[in-house]
Amino acid sequence: MSKQSKKPNFGDDLDASAPSLTNDALLYGVNRSILPQVAPTPAASSEPETTASTSTEEEWLKFSSFLRRSTYVRLKQSEYWDRLVLKKAVDSALCAFLDTMEGADRPLPEDEQYRLNGKKLK
Repeated sequence: MSKQSKKPNFGDDLDASAPSLTNDALLYGVNRSILPQVAPTPAASSEPETTASTSTEEEWLKFSSFLRRSTYVRLKQSEYWDRLVLKKAVDSALCAFLDTMEGADRPLPEDEQYRLNGKKLK
């Protein structure tokens, strides 16, 4: 007698939005199960949110950086156990951090923009 059971579909919810975290939690990692549940506050601004749709339409640029060994291990653990998509997680965390930075939306000086266009943004 054989039982037919439905196979699990791993990764079906990779594009589902995760609960929002504070900047510290995004940068340093916090166990989601111990975070207090906060009701989302409605946006007072009437302009449409373009961050999510823009980030999926833009091409991905490869770059390198440095991490502490313990942070790298934690990323790999979350990538395995939580099915974290690393480039999306890094992009979301950096965007949330850059939203708090005053200079992130200021245009670069012309000579610096020229150098950037010649290297990464060909």
